[in-house]
Amino acid sequence: MKRLLVPVFLGCISVAAHAQSTVTLYGLIDNGVSYVNDQRTASGTGKSNFFASTGNIVGDRFGVTGNEDLGGGLQALFKLENGFTGTTGGLQQGGRLFGRQAFVGLSAPYATVTLGRQYDSVVDYLAARSLAQSFVGGLEFMHPMDNDNFGDFFRLDNTVKFASADFSGLKFGGLYAFSNTAGAFTENRAFSTGATYSRGPITLSAAYMRIDNGGNGSAGALDGSSTSGDATFHAARQQVWGVGGAYVIGGATLGLVWSHSAYNNATAVYRGSTLSPVSTGKPTDLTFNNYEANIRYLITPAWTVAGSYTFTDSNYSNAAVSAKPRWNQFNLMTTYALSKRTDVYLMAEYQHVTGASGTIFSGAFIGGSGGPSYTNKQFLTSAGLRVRF
Repeated sequence: MKRLLVPVFLGCISVAAHAQSTVTLYGLIDNGVSYVNDQRTASGTGKSNFFASTGNIVGDRFGVTGNEDLGGGLQALFKLENGFTGTTGGLQQGGRLFGRQAFVGLSAPYATVTLGRQYDSVVDYLAARSLAQSFVGGLEFMHPMDNDNFGDFFRLDNTVKFASADFSGLKFGGLYAFSNTAGAFTENRAFSTGATYSRGPITLSAAYMRIDNGGNGSAGALDGSSTSGDATFHAARQQVWGVGGAYVIGGATLGLVWSHSAYNNATAVYRGSTLSPVSTGKPTDLTFNNYEANIRYLITPAWTVAGSYTFTDSNYSNAAVSAKPRWNQFNLMTTYALSKRTDVYLMAEYQHVTGASGTIFSGAFIGGSGGPSYTNKQFLTSAGLRVRF
């Protein structure tokens, strides 16, 4: 009888341990059709374009996430998330298998620590106050060249991240991304921090990020190789900081956000869908101030409308050029949920840039348009279907 009880007891332990672990497969695909009124051609002229589009609201992905209960309130966790192009099936993020996120960590009652390829604190804490953030508005609403990373355009490699629990509405955290280069600890490294406080209808957020020599090669915090698509800007130093807030009134959420991006000795900027760097000519200092007002309104539980206006002023200076480009962008969208996992959408954007003559920003460029316009104005509209699983 004792011999029988031992394997039965061990089997019960195995089942219990299994019950305390979870693994979830998930994903999303967002495909549609878009129209842009003016897109610069290879010959340098401007033409309108109808095209199949993907990731208009949020990037296509599939992933697996899980956790294991280690006892005493401690959990081990992981996430592996792939990014792909819904219209072709090709890999995003420079062909990485899990280019969106790849991390492992430990979670305790008061904090979580994770290690791997992850988002910075601007994305974690501040970007959600903007309609440029995925799942809040749409990627086509991003600020010019996604200069503040509100559109989640890049992730950071080699990171250690800390995130607090929710302390009566207050959450905060920080991240450090290593250079991984012997003798060059500060070469292509990054760090960021942020916080969000929610109480009743009000949410307030703030964040800061700094990247030193970001995009200098493929090693380090921010991969700058020509095929990766990670480093939107190549610069000796990149800094982003900002504040934002939201207020809920019935079915409406009103938002305001300001962000400041500074690039010292920038040498290249990615523009268009080819991810080829466009030289700024000479080492250039760039600054951007993005001011956004937005609203989201739930007409019915299934039908949502949203809109935003962003004004961006900047300074562009090097030995040859001194300019002050200005962007005005208007965004509108509506989504209708056919079920909990499937919705249809229609969105439109208009951008007008001035003061950019003699710079690489002379043509208007809406994120998702496929490339800059031939003129200083651009209009983009997209309709599509989004399915989660």
